Formats: sequence, C-alpha cells, structure tokens
Amino acid sequence: MTETRTATSHSRSRRRAAGGELHEVIRAIQELTLELAELRREKQIGPKLEAKEHTLEQLRWRLAAIARRHATDDFGAAA
Repeated sequence: MTETRTATSHSRSRRRAAGGELHEVIRAIQELTLELAELRREKQIGPKLEAKEHTLEQLRWRLAAIARRHATDDFGAAA
C-alpha cells in the first residue's frame, strides 16, 4: 500500500512539474509569436528576425518533447 501511495504521489509531482514546464514553454511561444508578428509587420527582416524564428522553432521542438514525455508518463510504454 505504501508503494502505491509513493508511486502515485511521485506521478502527481511529475505531472505538476511537467505542467509548469508546459505552461512556461507555451507562454514563451505566445510571446515570441507576437514579437515576430510585430517585426514582420514593421518589415524588419534580418538577423534579429531569423534568430527569433530559430528560437521559436526550438521552443516548438521542446513543446513536442514535453508532450511525448507527458504521454509516456500517463500511459507507460504504450505511448
């Protein structure tokens, strides 16, 4: 019984941590998307825009990794 509680508590704690990380990444993606839209609207093309686009792509990959990790945590090896 203790092992079940410990495993459940550990699982909940990991889910909360993943949720915090998920929120952080989504927020960063939203902010960066708005910044990019502003730069494009002002027709500011150059290294600054390219760097932000690259960062956005990295954040999208990070989001995908978090989603995969979360799916694996929830459903085990089946995911």
